[in-house]
Amino acid sequence: MEVTAVRVVIGLGANVGDRRGNIDRALAMLAATEGVEVVAVSPIAETAPVGPPQDPYLNGAVLVRTTLSLRELLDAALAIEQSLGRVRGERWGPRTLDLDLLWSDGPPVNEPGLVVPHPELMNRTFALGPLLAVLPDASDDLWQALLALHLR
Repeated sequence: MEVTAVRVVIGLGANVGDRRGNIDRALAMLAATEGVEVVAVSPIAETAPVGPPQDPYLNGAVLVRTTLSLRELLDAALAIEQSLGRVRGERWGPRTLDLDLLWSDGPPVNEPGLVVPHPELMNRTFALGPLLAVLPDASDDLWQALLALHLR
């Protein structure tokens, strides 16, 4: 049985420690993950934080082509975060690395712990701008999926 590769956009963020180094290491680790091919990386920009008072973030996005399921890709992303020192504490608090599945080919997904497109994407220009940089051909499907999430 042939597995079809899908495109997924992963948001990148860091505001603790070696921000750029952590993003670069995460990109290398994603590229080294079996079943994941890095296709494009957006420019990385400094952005204001959302949430409690904290240092500015570096944010960007990466477009990957993957044969992994979205759950498997999320698990790989969480393992990368943890290997680079991510400790989950305060919601929207500071972090060494944040990898979010922002968008994927196919229908929206809404499972415990996994919602794609990202439910806050329309409210976060620091994520939406980089997504559009790596996926300039974003189709009506993206906008329909985002709209569907906001109408729930």
